[in-house]
Amino acid sequence: MAPKNKAEDNPWYLLATLYGVPKYGDDKLQAKNRAAWNRYFAANLDEETRTKLVEEKRHPAEELRPFSPEELQEVAAAFAERCKASAKNFTLPASDTNIDFSNVEFESAFLDRCLFPGDASFDGATFGYAMFDRATFSGVAEFSHAIFPGDASFDGATFSGDASFDWATFGYAMFDGATFSGVAEFGGATFGYASFEGATFSGYAMFDRATFSGEPPFGSTIHRHLIFDLGRITSFVNAEMRGETSFAGTVFEKEPPRFFGAKLHQGTIWRGIRWPLPKNKNEAGRFIDAYACLKLEMDRLKKHGDELEFFAREMQSRRVYLGAWRGFPFTLYWLLSNYGRSYVRPLVAIFVVSAIGAGVFRHFDARTCEEALGLSAASTLNVFGFRRDFHLSIDTPLNWLKVFAAFQTILGTILLFLIGLGIRNKFRI
Repeated sequence: MAPKNKAEDNPWYLLATLYGVPKYGDDKLQAKNRAAWNRYFAANLDEETRTKLVEEKRHPAEELRPFSPEELQEVAAAFAERCKASAKNFTLPASDTNIDFSNVEFESAFLDRCLFPGDASFDGATFGYAMFDRATFSGVAEFSHAIFPGDASFDGATFSGDASFDWATFGYAMFDGATFSGVAEFGGATFGYASFEGATFSGYAMFDRATFSGEPPFGSTIHRHLIFDLGRITSFVNAEMRGETSFAGTVFEKEPPRFFGAKLHQGTIWRGIRWPLPKNKNEAGRFIDAYACLKLEMDRLKKHGDELEFFAREMQSRRVYLGAWRGFPFTLYWLLSNYGRSYVRPLVAIFVVSAIGAGVFRHFDARTCEEALGLSAASTLNVFGFRRDFHLSIDTPLNWLKVFAAFQTILGTILLFLIGLGIRNKFRI
C-alpha cells in the first residue's frame, strides 16, 4: 500500500473545502462548498446532461450554472487563500482533468450531492466519516483498497461509468437507492453492515470473495441497535440486478443476505459461498425467511441447483428453530438423503437395512445366510412383490418378526422414494 497523504496536502481537497472544513451538522458551510465545487465542474457538462440532472432533481439548477470569468477569478482568489491558510503552494486544478484523491487520509468527507463529471479516484483513501449521498459520478469511480472504518454513505448516488470498490473495507456501508449503470466491482471487499436496499445494478455486478462479517460497525450506536434488533446485517431488499451478478467465494459470517422483493439476474453465480447457520431459535427465524426468499427467486429463474441449495439451508434453519425433538424429522431427512440431494445415502441405507434384517432372520428364523439375506432383501423391497414372486415367507411363530418384516417394507419404500428423489434432483429430471 502506498503511504497516506494528509488531506491538506491534496489540491482537490482544498478545492472541495474552498471556504473551510465543515464539521458534522454544519449544513450551511457544506452547502457553500458544494455549490462552489459543482459550479466549477459544471463547465464540462453539455446542455442535455445539465437539463437531465435538474429534471431528475439530482442537483438544483443554480448549482449547475458555470462560473462566469469574473466569478472564476474570485474562485481562484479563494483557492489561493485556502492554500495560504494550509501553508501550501498549489495551483487551482483544471476543471477538465480527472479528480485524484488517491491515498488521501480524510478525517471526514462531506461530498454529498457533489458532481464528478470525469473520472474520480479515491484509491487507497482512508475516511473517518464519508458522505457521498446523491453524488453524481459521470466517469469511472475508483475506490479500490479504500478504508471506511465508520459510516460510509452512498445513498442515492449515481455511477454512470464503472465503479470499483475492490478490496475496500467498510464498517457501516450504505448504498440504498444507488444506481450503477456500468460495472460494479466489490471483489474482496469487507463489510461490517452493508445495505443495498433499492439499489439498481444495470451492468455486471461482482462481489467475488467479498466478506460480510456482520461485526458491529464503528458508527452510530443508534444505527448499531437498529441493525441487530431487526437482523439487517446484509440487505439487498428491493434491489434490482439487471446484469450478471457474481457472489463466487463470498463469505457471509453472521447471517444470510436479505433479498426480499429483489430481482436477480438469471446469470447470478453462487458458487463456493460460505453460508452461516443459526445458533438459536431467534436467529433461525430470520435465517428461514432469508433462505426461503432466495429459494423462491431461484425457482423463478429456473436455477434448480441453487434452489436446492437454499432449500437445504432453509431446512437446516427449521431444524434449529423447532429444536432437537420437533426438528428430528428434519434431521432424519438430512441423514438419509441430504434433503433430497443425494441418492447414494438412501441406497447405502437399503443395504444396511437388508444386512440387519438378514442377521435377524438367520438368528430367529433358522435360515441359512443366503436364505436370510434373500428374505431380508425381499422384505425391504417388497413394494416390487419379490416375496410373492419367489415364494419367500417367514416360517416362525414369532409375531414380532412379522412386524419387523413389515417395518422393513415401510422403510424400504421410503428409501426407494428418496433414491428416486435424489436421482431426479441430481440429473434435473
